[in-house]
Amino acid sequence: MYDGPPDDAILVLAAAAEGLLVPSETDAPLTPFRWGGNAPLTPEALPTALGLSPNTPVETRTLDEFFAPLARVADWMDDDQRERAGRFATLHNLIDCSLTDVTVYRVGKTQIAVIIAGQDAHGDTVGLRTTLVET
Repeated sequence: MYDGPPDDAILVLAAAAEGLLVPSETDAPLTPFRWGGNAPLTPEALPTALGLSPNTPVETRTLDEFFAPLARVADWMDDDQRERAGRFATLHNLIDCSLTDVTVYRVGKTQIAVIIAGQDAHGDTVGLRTTLVET
C-alpha cells in the first residue's frame, strides 16, 4: 500500500470518514489510501502488499454488502447511533458517486483487513481501509 501525497479524492474520503469507527470486536477507523503497486490491485496482490502470507484468504464483497449493516437505522437506536448510521450512508453514497469499479476486499480470517478500493477520476486506485476482528 502507498499513502503518498493526498489528492482530491483521498481528501474527500478522509473528511467523510473522519471519526467513524467500523464496529467489530475492536472498533477501527477508516483510513484513506492510494494503491502504489506496480501492478493493479488484485486479490492475489493484497496479502503480500499487507505483509501477509500469499496464502491468506481474500474474499470480495460489494459496496452495498459492506455498508448495509453500518448504514441501517433501527427503531431502537439512540440519536448518536442514528447520526452514525447516517454518516455511513453518506460515505457509502460518496464512494459510489466518486469512484468507479469499487470492490471491497476482506483479507484474512480472524483479524481481517478490509480494503474498499476503486478508481478515481484520474484512473488511480484509491479508497479506504480498516480492520475487523471476528472470532
